[in-house]
Amino acid sequence: MTMLEHAEISVWQDIFTSIIEDADSNILLLDEDFNIINLNSGFYWIFIETYGIELKKGTSIIESMQRVNVELTQEWKSRCMVALSGTAIKVEDVFEIDGRNYYWEIHFKSSTRPDGSQIISVFSRDITVRKAYQKKIIENEANLRSILNTIEDSIWLVNTDFELIDFNKEFFKKYKQAYGVRLLRGASILELIPEELPEVREMWRSRYESGLKGRPGKYYDTYQIEKDTRTFEIKTYPIVENGTVTGLTMYSRDITNQTRTEDLLKRQNEELIKINSELDRFVYSASHDLRAPLMSVKGLLNMIKLDPEKKNADQYLALIEKSVNKLDHFISDIIHYSRNARMDVMQKEIDFNELLQESIDTLKYMEGADKVQSIRNITVTAPFCSDYSRLLMVFNNIISNAVLYRDTRKDDSYLKIDIQVDAAKATLRFSDNGIGIPEEYVDKIFKMFFRANADSKGSGLGLYIVKGVLEKLEGTVNVQSKVGQGTTFVIEVPNLCA
Repeated sequence: MTMLEHAEISVWQDIFTSIIEDADSNILLLDEDFNIINLNSGFYWIFIETYGIELKKGTSIIESMQRVNVELTQEWKSRCMVALSGTAIKVEDVFEIDGRNYYWEIHFKSSTRPDGSQIISVFSRDITVRKAYQKKIIENEANLRSILNTIEDSIWLVNTDFELIDFNKEFFKKYKQAYGVRLLRGASILELIPEELPEVREMWRSRYESGLKGRPGKYYDTYQIEKDTRTFEIKTYPIVENGTVTGLTMYSRDITNQTRTEDLLKRQNEELIKINSELDRFVYSASHDLRAPLMSVKGLLNMIKLDPEKKNADQYLALIEKSVNKLDHFISDIIHYSRNARMDVMQKEIDFNELLQESIDTLKYMEGADKVQSIRNITVTAPFCSDYSRLLMVFNNIISNAVLYRDTRKDDSYLKIDIQVDAAKATLRFSDNGIGIPEEYVDKIFKMFFRANADSKGSGLGLYIVKGVLEKLEGTVNVQSKVGQGTTFVIEVPNLCA
């Protein structure tokens, strides 16, 4: 070999060394006897840090590893043998350094030299960050799946071929109840509609086609679910990517209770119109009945004035007395009617377990009630007496507020109810982890129709009623709250058993 050829080889070796040193991956080259031909600094330092092994050119990697980890040596030798057989392999190893796990992706591959000998190339790269991202993505997908499956509305997605991309548990359940069909991802949503319902299939085809043209839709359907006629509001939203519609997101909400409530409200409004008409008649009749005795008294007084001999005065006075008594009786009836509308304190012994359960049962169908866990603790050391119906008003208003103003960003919404009863009083503590009340509004929440902001969900009367009820029972209420952390109401009610 000439000096020129030696020089060219040296140049190429320098270029090769430079390339493997600058490479992003850790690179190791072995001959078929597992001796190290070349390696870059990345591979050198990873072996130093992980195993305490200093790799050197010309030495056997198997012998170097054998002194530190026999089991790992056999694993590497096995991988190299597979590569020498002509099969490239990729593996992932986990290394612990300073108590932290590092993930490495390692490739083993062989190639043949001009002289027929083989070289094993080993490439490794740190995929710890990628693993962390993959884990995060999986966790996010699991969280999203969990959220979708806790939503009471039905949700499903279809692509442009009407294939079912995904759906939540509620849609799976409702679809099976409506059609007796088990949903399958990847199946045509149209073909999952029974053949004996061609009109329904065509109706849905039209809806999907309209949505895939980029037009959101809103529909109302009625289906027979478990022998009950249910009404659903259905909305379609196009999925747009880079200006192109790639599918549809569908939402279906059971509005049966809402429509029934609307029907009930309609009937109640009709009844209110009737009641208002009767009330008008009552006011007219009451004013007439009040005026009639007065007019009679006025007329009889004029008759006495016009009677010069006053011969009939006794008779007139008797008639006046009769009119006055009639007026007094009518006014008494009105007062009794008014008093009957105002309920007096009805004292009875209170079972707080029964009272709390009745309140929770009353509110359990309230929207969001199933997302607030009730944590109860009741300790009673003496019989307790008060007004059951008024205490029920207090419980209902406080518990419903905990539901209305829960923090929807939290997965563990709760209301802790602690009841301590002794011979003197009952102390009721309601603590939630809801959205809380701004400090500047805490002193105003018991005022009639007070709302902290336009988005407040309540009527503005609930806590006003609580305050009024407790005043009637000679009790007290105090509130502590912090935005983002929650609210605590502490109520004290005197024991009327003593």
